[in-house]
Amino acid sequence: MAEPDLLTVDGLTKHFPLRRSASDIVARRPARVLRAVDGISFSAKRGETIGIVGESGCGKSTAGLALLQLLPDVDGSVIFQGRNIVGLPAREIRELRRNMQLVLQNPYSSLDPRMRIEAIVAEPLHNFAIGTRAERRERVRELLARVGLSTGHATRHPHEFSGGQRQRISIARALALNPALIVADEAVSALDVSVQAQILNLMLELKEEFGLTYIFISHDLSVVRYIADRIAVMYLGQIMEIGASEEVSDHPRHPYTEALMSAVPEIDDADQKRRIVLSGELPSPVNPPPGCPFQTRCPRVETRCREEKPVLRDLGGGHRASCHFA
Repeated sequence: MAEPDLLTVDGLTKHFPLRRSASDIVARRPARVLRAVDGISFSAKRGETIGIVGESGCGKSTAGLALLQLLPDVDGSVIFQGRNIVGLPAREIRELRRNMQLVLQNPYSSLDPRMRIEAIVAEPLHNFAIGTRAERRERVRELLARVGLSTGHATRHPHEFSGGQRQRISIARALALNPALIVADEAVSALDVSVQAQILNLMLELKEEFGLTYIFISHDLSVVRYIADRIAVMYLGQIMEIGASEEVSDHPRHPYTEALMSAVPEIDDADQKRRIVLSGELPSPVNPPPGCPFQTRCPRVETRCREEKPVLRDLGGGHRASCHFA
């Protein structure tokens, strides 16, 4: 019998209401909303990495916060370990924090500069009253050693570390409660390329060792292709394509994915692909176009695209694309 998915996201939606202007009030126009995440669906098995990619402003970071219930007024369902966590009371959500952790983008701002590293890494243990002071101290030293830091670093402050070391500290803190799911939001984008590789390899090692499931959010396609088992491509708050990493990277079926993949540099000149340059305007998430959201920039747009919204349909082997002509 197949093991059920650890995480199932269905129709996840997060809209931000905008303040009505004076002209809106006079004309009695209803309040507008910014459609940051507009009904996305995907699933993740235990030990799997789902990469979410897209341009800045596509809604991928908001999606990560929404599925962790770190934003209010989220619609849709998020089934985590067999339970829908959308709309749960704050007390019940807090209990789930043991199994759901977040690694943020900027290690320079995600660590409290006034706290010593020992206190930072032990904070989750303290919040849930786990262990004695001595046991927490020992756990911190184990975690620091596991992410490649010296146990002597526990008494220092964040400003005494490099960016890569700070991100290792953030990962150690996320591991403190032995979570099942970690959402990594642009976790390596603020780091140098060589340091990025070290952190990515560390995350892969930890995934194998602890059976972690990652939701890895990034704008860098080459990074996502390296670490993810499956890739979801977002545009204007929606998923345009999702499938196995190699399949989406090597055989994209949506015009937007094709354009993104064509921009990824290749080491071998013989592998260089023709660069697809998108024209047209990026629509506003406040006023998305009817039909296909990509129609204003798509080189293959037809009348049907402007009138009928495509569905995210299965193309075989779990590869899905939201395009009439995929």
